[in-house]
Amino acid sequence: MSRLQEHIDISAPAQKVWDQLHRIEEYSSFMNGVQRAAARGGDRARLDVRTGRGEQVFEAVLSDRSDEQTITWQTQGSPELQGTLAVRSLDRDHSQVQIRMEYDPQGIQDAFGGPKGMAQIHAVERTVRDDLEHFRDLVERQKG
Repeated sequence: MSRLQEHIDISAPAQKVWDQLHRIEEYSSFMNGVQRAAARGGDRARLDVRTGRGEQVFEAVLSDRSDEQTITWQTQGSPELQGTLAVRSLDRDHSQVQIRMEYDPQGIQDAFGGPKGMAQIHAVERTVRDDLEHFRDLVERQKG
């Protein structure tokens, strides 16, 4: 399994960022390849993702620790992905989102296509960074 850890600072209060992370239906507006997303009960999400091989459905099990502003998640099926999203307050008007993720690069390549080996790891890292930047832009554009 490969591990990835990234973070991004956002010019918005932590609670606003935390609330946006819970709007699963809006994930398609900042996550590359996600066509549709929906909450399924209190602890599951469904993501319809466009891949190099068509569209694939991902079911994820979520564990929400609101007191720590942390969400852990794990996909069911292949590829196996798991991770943690955490929101940290930097000050009244600024926060940081941290993501930690574990994945099998070969499983990603099998599911999505694309490069192999280390090139796949770099592609995953680039995609996660881009998604974090899109998320930041989404939150910072919102009023109030």
